[in-house]
Amino acid sequence: MNIFLETSPGSCVNLVMARPDDEVPPCSFHMLGIIHRDRRNDEFLGRWIDALTPDVITLELSPYGLAFRQAMGEVYRERIDDIVHSLRSEGHPCSPDDVDDLYAYVDVPREFTIADEYCRQSGAYLYPVDMDLFSWMKLRGIEELINRANVEKSVTLRAPEGRGTENVLAGLYFRSGVTAFPYTDEMALRDGYMCRGIGVLAKRFSGRRFLHIAGWRHLADPLGLYARFHPVKIFLYD
Repeated sequence: MNIFLETSPGSCVNLVMARPDDEVPPCSFHMLGIIHRDRRNDEFLGRWIDALTPDVITLELSPYGLAFRQAMGEVYRERIDDIVHSLRSEGHPCSPDDVDDLYAYVDVPREFTIADEYCRQSGAYLYPVDMDLFSWMKLRGIEELINRANVEKSVTLRAPEGRGTENVLAGLYFRSGVTAFPYTDEMALRDGYMCRGIGVLAKRFSGRRFLHIAGWRHLADPLGLYARFHPVKIFLYD
């Protein structure tokens, strides 16, 4: 069963059932690869969306993950604030960047917010098309993640990695053609699911300009799942 957020122009409103479909009408299709939670997204993502002027935007974001963060994000932000305030009052150093990373985990992703703003202004349509299952599996452990012991480890002891590592891996892939990351079974399953949903939308919005925003690793697409859409692939930071 595929479920998408049905959108009126520029907004997410109701849930509808999507039907599987193998025939995709011609439409322009760009894939925009991003590094999730990268601060540069605020600067670059809106520019690219404005330049491409899509009629339909799909996101590597599940309806469940979006709804969970919209409903509970502020609650977990306040919990993080309380823990960080307590740690700092006890003399523990807390890296602002690492605190921001915790916020980013519970906040509505910036790529959704930026795309949603474009859609509200332009009348385009916005669909989160990722699988609910994996979002549920990851978010069900959030109570354990956002406790004092784990927050303390995250903001005081974590080794430098994250976005820095992603930048290195992305640079190797896009600039040198070196694939130094795995394409996992989970990624393949999710990409297949997202392509099925995009196919449904492509039939509904035949001939429209499509933009799919996803983590940059999905642009590798070693199984050729997105090939049916004849994508133009763009790395956001090039």
